Amino acid sequence: MIMQIINIFRRNFLKKLIALIIAFCMWVYVMADQDPEINDSYVVPLTISNAPYEFIPLYDDKTVRLETRAPRSYFAKYDANAFRVFANLEGLSEGEHVITPQVIMPQGFELLEIVPKTVTVKLDPLIEKQMPIEVMTSGSLSQDSAIKEIEKSMDAVTIVGPKTFVEQVAKVVGNVNLSNNSSNFELQIPMHAVDAKGNAISRVRVVPSVITVSVNIESGIKKRIVPVVPELTVTDGWELTKITVEPAQVEISGAESVINPIVTLKTTPVTVQTGQRIFKSNLKLVVPEGVTVKETEVSVSAEVVRKAVIRDQTP
Repeated sequence: MIMQIINIFRRNFLKKLIALIIAFCMWVYVMADQDPEINDSYVVPLTISNAPYEFIPLYDDKTVRLETRAPRSYFAKYDANAFRVFANLEGLSEGEHVITPQVIMPQGFELLEIVPKTVTVKLDPLIEKQMPIEVMTSGSLSQDSAIKEIEKSMDAVTIVGPKTFVEQVAKVVGNVNLSNNSSNFELQIPMHAVDAKGNAISRVRVVPSVITVSVNIESGIKKRIVPVVPELTVTDGWELTKITVEPAQVEISGAESVINPIVTLKTTPVTVQTGQRIFKSNLKLVVPEGVTVKETEVSVSAEVVRKAVIRDQTP
């Protein structure tokens, strides 16, 4: 039996070898024609690896684009999840670092280009800071009611986050919705870290994130008309004259216990520049807690002149 098989292969061996070679060449040609190599791209998330535990990595490029080449069938077989792109931060210290990403991809793919070629990663130390709490109100109480006092469960909280973001925090605020209340109430309010313009700061965590406030409400609103006193100062050798305020008086309202001690309302302090000669500006009123005013700003003007020098006339 074995000899018969051997004889079959020996018979016309050259012809059979030539036919086998031709068949192989045709297979290679057909495969190259039906599954040619093509170029295509994948958008892959950028992964941070080996970041030092005491730092927070900050980076703008969250994804990279991989330009690749492979047989057409490979692009149908693999999606972006089959690729990995890493920025290795091992051994790096605080500050900005330009890093060439590392790419892992399925066998059979050729990497033509990575966009961007490098990524900038900033290692920011994780810090914390104590901040006082500012409670703001929204909505209106029922008629003839006013806020007597707002008590907080704590006066300060801790903010935690990357140094760059923590340093942007101007204050920590919480909002109390008055919602037509006419009696004392208590509620929990979330705390928010915001910048000087009131915009929330991302990447900063407030601890604790919620505090309890008790709102004490008084019934019986009282109204009074009080004069406005501008808080203006100038440098030595100069003085202000012809100071005018518009309006010169404002109406304030609030609980009787809050309103009674108020004799005047002052503006926010301003130091007038001597080079101005004429000062004119809208200044905010300093309104005590629990007091309501219709006008929150007044127009203030004044002339800036040199002080008269009194000389000794004694002969």
